[in-house]
Amino acid sequence: MINMDEPIYSYDTLIHDTKKLEEQYHSILDCVTIGSSHDNRDIVLLKLGIGEKYIICCSGVHARETINPIVLMRIIEYYSQMYMEYQEHTNRFKTLIKNPTRHIGEEYEQMLYGACIYELLQTFTILFVPLLNPDGYMVSLKGFDEIRNDELRRKCLDYNIPHYEWKFNARGVDINRNFPCKLWRQKDSTDHSASENETKALIDLFHEYKSMGFLDFHSRGKSIYYYRSMMSESYNLKQLKIANRFREITNYDLEVPENEIDSGDSGGNTVHYFSENFHKPALTIETVDEDATFPLDIKYRESTFEELKLMIFEYGSLIL
Repeated sequence: MINMDEPIYSYDTLIHDTKKLEEQYHSILDCVTIGSSHDNRDIVLLKLGIGEKYIICCSGVHARETINPIVLMRIIEYYSQMYMEYQEHTNRFKTLIKNPTRHIGEEYEQMLYGACIYELLQTFTILFVPLLNPDGYMVSLKGFDEIRNDELRRKCLDYNIPHYEWKFNARGVDINRNFPCKLWRQKDSTDHSASENETKALIDLFHEYKSMGFLDFHSRGKSIYYYRSMMSESYNLKQLKIANRFREITNYDLEVPENEIDSGDSGGNTVHYFSENFHKPALTIETVDEDATFPLDIKYRESTFEELKLMIFEYGSLIL
């Protein structure tokens, strides 16, 4: 269903795939709209699982980071498949034990992994926001004509930035500097925290579900930002434990505490808001190579999928 080879994975395709996934896996997947962008595109939430505990996973905050939205959609499909096929694999393995073949080891491994996914989605409901910034995302993929509102389009063009390097929303705001927190700094008189529809949608989601943890996926660098200078030592030690496990399974680098915020930059990240308000684990994961150029090559999709499907799965056991 999710075509990882599709040259341009558009917003419309993502919405179409969302509906198809919900139809096919309706017993464990529910799709809702949590907000609307400034150019009137829906911001969708896919709730996967039947557990009473919650994990939130988000991507597409920065427009030009186009790999992670399709990867999260593929992970949703993959987890759903594994969950639904678990019983089938169990029954087939029982038959294979009676009549062993050379494939019995592969079948057993598949059954065990399916059992883990099944348990994960019995324990948690994973709240996926695969594309928080749909307007900017479409600009980065196709150009500024994707902004339908004339006034917003003119404002974006005034920045004189190539469309494939665009990281902002349709109002030219960096959403990941828009979350109210202790490190947020006003850039000018027009800058106000939580001013954007996309920011408000994610904040509302945080408060509605009170999740046990949050992962925000960005690009580039294959690295993990875990340190929060405004949080306690015990909080950061727990963050470090999670980050070290992620490093073990993905070979991603750990960013040193000094790199939490670049020199001269402001706070206001998604993870700053979540950590300060809920005191639960919140990590930023940077996918794809550090030297990758924009527009990002679709060759990164498959490898990123393999990395993140393990990371999200492991996260559940680390925060219990």
